[in-house]
Amino acid sequence: MALNYTASEKNWLKLSNYNKPMNENNPLQKLKNILHAWQSLVANFRYGFPYKKLKIIGVTGTDGKTTTTSLIYHTLNANKLPVGFISTITAKIADRELDTGLHVTTPDPWMVPKYLKMMVQAGIKYVVLESTSQGLQQNRLAGISYDAAVITNIKSDHLDYHVTWENYANAKFRILQKLKPGGLAVLNRDDELARNWIQKRITQENLPSQFIWYSKYEVKDLQQSVSGQSFTYKNTEFSIPLIGIYNLENALAAINICSKYLSLKKISQAIKSFHTPKGRMELIQKEPFVIIIDFAHTAHALYQALTSLQPLKESGSRIISVFGCAGKRDKSRREMGKISSELADITILTAEDPRNEALADVNTEILNHAKKANGKLIQRFTSHRDYLQNFQITKTKNTLKNNLFQKIKPVFAFDEDSPDSRRDAIDFALKIAGQNDIVIITGKAHEQSLAFGNTEYPWSDHIAVTQRLKEISKLNQPK
Repeated sequence: MALNYTASEKNWLKLSNYNKPMNENNPLQKLKNILHAWQSLVANFRYGFPYKKLKIIGVTGTDGKTTTTSLIYHTLNANKLPVGFISTITAKIADRELDTGLHVTTPDPWMVPKYLKMMVQAGIKYVVLESTSQGLQQNRLAGISYDAAVITNIKSDHLDYHVTWENYANAKFRILQKLKPGGLAVLNRDDELARNWIQKRITQENLPSQFIWYSKYEVKDLQQSVSGQSFTYKNTEFSIPLIGIYNLENALAAINICSKYLSLKKISQAIKSFHTPKGRMELIQKEPFVIIIDFAHTAHALYQALTSLQPLKESGSRIISVFGCAGKRDKSRREMGKISSELADITILTAEDPRNEALADVNTEILNHAKKANGKLIQRFTSHRDYLQNFQITKTKNTLKNNLFQKIKPVFAFDEDSPDSRRDAIDFALKIAGQNDIVIITGKAHEQSLAFGNTEYPWSDHIAVTQRLKEISKLNQPK
């Protein structure tokens, strides 16, 4: 069943040419950027330039934007500061929560000033605004200045649009150019390529801002478990219910931003009660095996996620990695196959918005990268019927116990051009998982649809996991 879009969603999809992304150097895209700037300025004028009455905190980066945005919001809110936020998932205005779209990054230029005006009317004083590279580069945030901003990292992504890393970095750098004089910039010292590039640009432009460079190497007494992490930073003890070193980096970004407004002691108290954002290294189940849903959809993000799971593995347990790569998008993402074969014990390839590419072709490209890290294709399912007829749980489990797999990494692929490919892949992962294994399902997270061709089909990883667990439980019940 295809999704029924609202009139506004249809207009947005038509304007953004959703299934046919344009290069940032495309003349039509440049015209659209001028249009976006005009729209944003008109919208700001219409709503009375609401940002002037608010303290805007911008968050950008390749990975970690949503988690860092949520951490900052939670910390300020827990300390009774009147705060709202706008992220790729939702907008929070007082007690109202508004959906920002299906695959939307930064909302369109008409909506942000409208949200900010609503926040002013609700008595909000602080706003955390997740700011994407395309949102910044396309002028969807024109006419808005920031009091503080953080760049979590600048890796490689969206090169189908930005073409080069430098163009992509330039788009991210715009968030610093939007800072008010004396505004606070919080930056990741551990991201070496971005650090050197940003420092050079800051010097060239002589930006009149305050800068804090944070590093995970400043952390002491780090303790990690499947339930979270504890550590000492700047002589203050912190405990965060988040998995992974990269979430430690996200936490440090949030701590340093919030230190502009709160003491470290108050920040520490607030972060303890933080809840993981939907689909951001989200722990779904601990026993008998672990299930995690995450948004990792680039090689770097998957590397971070899988690396973070290594110290959590128990003796004899395995990491089972379930993911796909988007069609008609940056093909460098397909290097995720190599990353998964290096760091996971079993790789399962499936759909992640193939769009107008055949899923089998996308999976083949991922598989070719997996082979570079001893990945070996064990079985390929062409359809849901093929899966039902040819998957034997006991046989597959016995095959995976073979000593051969100490040297090679097994890969399975689900190729049907329908949501069944992802549903079956999740079912397969949960059925082969054993005691203390870790199943990580990445790429969709909070998103509510799967794109095949020009059609968006309703989808939820969370619902798929819940349904599969119920069915497996029934199968395992004594007759």
